[in-house]
Amino acid sequence: MSWDFHSLFKHHAQGILRALIRRGHDPELGADLTQDAFLRAIARQQAGALAEPPAPAYLYKIACNLGINHRRREALVGMTALDTPEAERAAPRALDTERVVAARQELALIREALAAMPPRQRRAFLLHRIEGWPIARIAEEIGLSPSRTWEIIRDAYRQIVLCAGEI
Repeated sequence: MSWDFHSLFKHHAQGILRALIRRGHDPELGADLTQDAFLRAIARQQAGALAEPPAPAYLYKIACNLGINHRRREALVGMTALDTPEAERAAPRALDTERVVAARQELALIREALAAMPPRQRRAFLLHRIEGWPIARIAEEIGLSPSRTWEIIRDAYRQIVLCAGEI
């Protein structure tokens, strides 16, 4: 069965985006979450999990849940954009010998933490952090669900933060 997702997107995407903005998401992230909601619905339809075209409420719910998941991840990881004035002020102006030695020690501890991880966890972490892959793609690659994939990546982050804190 072929559904007209183009028409569905055309009629409901702006409403879903507005709902996400009302929930405090910036417009760019809201647009990404809206597209992800439609992609998930398409994937479920192709997998045979949806017999009928999804109701708009279903799409809204998917988008809102994605927004909640995004906030949870941000709270756990605590990433900072590098192009902000705060990041520029925090950046070191000149490297002295002590900082270089400390950075090398920290890097060695991080390498040890990575080496101690199970192979699947290490691969998921590196694909996420170094390669920049989205969780869904990593989940497909390593054969786990997206939520389980995020759990092992989150645990990897925690191990590295704990390890780096030993300096």
